[in-house]
Amino acid sequence: MKQEITRFAPSPTGHLHLGGARTALFSWLFAQKNKGKFLLRFEDTDKERSKKEYEESIISSLAWLGIEPDEDPVFQSKNIELHRTVALRLLESGNAYSCDCSPEQLNEMREKQIEQKMQPRYDGFNRDKNLPHKEGNVIRFKMPIQGKTSFEDKILGTISVNNKELDDFIILRGDGSPTYNFSAAIDDQEMKITTVIRGDDHITNTLKQINIFKSLEEPIPNYAHLPMVLSNTGKRLSKRDGAVDLLDYKKSGYLKEALINYLVKLGWTYSDQEIFSKEELLSLFTLEAVNSSPAKFSEELINFYNNHYINSIQIEDLYQLIIKEYDVSYKIDSNIHYLEILKLIREGSKTLLDLINQMQFFYETPQYEEKHKDFIQTNIEIISVFKENISTLDFSDLKMLENNIKEFLSSKDLKFPQLGKPLRLILAGRENAPSISQLLFFLGYEESLKRINLFLTK
Repeated sequence: MKQEITRFAPSPTGHLHLGGARTALFSWLFAQKNKGKFLLRFEDTDKERSKKEYEESIISSLAWLGIEPDEDPVFQSKNIELHRTVALRLLESGNAYSCDCSPEQLNEMREKQIEQKMQPRYDGFNRDKNLPHKEGNVIRFKMPIQGKTSFEDKILGTISVNNKELDDFIILRGDGSPTYNFSAAIDDQEMKITTVIRGDDHITNTLKQINIFKSLEEPIPNYAHLPMVLSNTGKRLSKRDGAVDLLDYKKSGYLKEALINYLVKLGWTYSDQEIFSKEELLSLFTLEAVNSSPAKFSEELINFYNNHYINSIQIEDLYQLIIKEYDVSYKIDSNIHYLEILKLIREGSKTLLDLINQMQFFYETPQYEEKHKDFIQTNIEIISVFKENISTLDFSDLKMLENNIKEFLSSKDLKFPQLGKPLRLILAGRENAPSISQLLFFLGYEESLKRINLFLTK
């Protein structure tokens, strides 16, 4: 049985985004599931826009996710001589032809077709002229005129197009440089790719490339086209909707496990299961289970997964990850309860940066909003009474501290919110914070007293 070989073929003209990362993940999972190979190819023939920094960024993004190619990356620009040789071979065999149509002729052709409400395409003007090839001419591939080009897509099912709808596309430009569709097909052949997994915006390219394989009498790969990832409004993803550099998710405090889980759920399902380990994905993943409808980006869902994995990681490992990867303005382990604080605050944290920010008030005196200052002042008498009794509280044990507070409230005939609301604002600088017993315990006697005195000494 032939070994499965897949590839991920980005252009190094930008960073890796969610859509590309999903394609790479699905290609990698499919290869791993079938004990095959996953290869990486940089389609870097756009010399002006292709940059080394983007190559490195894409490799780093894939490595962070744990998606490692089984061989060194292939660079399309290094295969240009091969592409030219094959193009000239197709010209000699009659599967391609030389074309000297000027830009003006092509524009005129296009305008007439639009005027007649026809699909703009090359009309085959030079197809049967057998023009001698010379410098400045392009080489066009001879698409079949009769019949259909069809293939069985592993996700979308049967795809078939009448050949008369496909034009004779350029495979070699006038300057001798090969075009994308031709280069990609030849590289897939050279790399012995058995299954091409990519976005459904490549379907037209696939129809062209299939005919290139046929003309060369080479095996045609299997194809699986992934429906696009759209924004919540159904439009193409923009940066505002999540189409950002994948490493920005890492910098923002997303865990790779959350990203992998989220990416695979962008179109793939298994029963009603939501959380998958990498081992489960390698066991369960199939292309046939990928949805044929577009997936929609959801910040809420990606945050759900990230919160799940932040709360699943061992607390000491979480601490080590934070101090290794992030610049924190305070020394986390300067509080003897730092692991307990981490465990408490992570429950409601969306990202690691969110967690770091949420913990900050335990280490640095918070900034108080004017409305909070006003509220505290209106309840300053209760706070003053509490301060007079704070030395009687047991700060060595959280449970005892909780009981002490209940006893204080009962002895003063106070309801919990009367003390809780202003005291929480004093200790944490915000309304949404842990319980006052937790705040007092983790801050400790001296720091708690210091913050209370900020308002009592005014």
